Amino acid sequence: MLLLKRPDRRGAGEHPVTGKADAGESPAQCAAREAREETGLDGELVDLELAHHYRGKKGDFEEHAFLLRTGKDAEPQLSDEHVAYRWVSPDEARAAVRWKAHRDALDLALKVF
Repeated sequence: MLLLKRPDRRGAGEHPVTGKADAGESPAQCAAREAREETGLDGELVDLELAHHYRGKKGDFEEHAFLLRTGKDAEPQLSDEHVAYRWVSPDEARAAVRWKAHRDALDLALKVF
């Protein structure tokens, strides 16, 4: 599992790839674009059919969860949104992510994987 570390100015902590859809963009298009922008990675995108609704500082949001399968030797090329990454075991990923929705998505990804 890939975890990305945010800089302190963006709340710090480790998390999966996340992002907001552009106008007219489907959740799958957004997931593929965000993965490419934040990590440089492409691969098989699998819809986990999980949507999470939450209220943030800028309004109401809906997150959709996807699994991105990459090659065994895939190495992320991080954007300036993150300061580090690490490949971790499922148990390490579950322990590191803060949000229940991210843990739920991780559990679904493991079933599909």
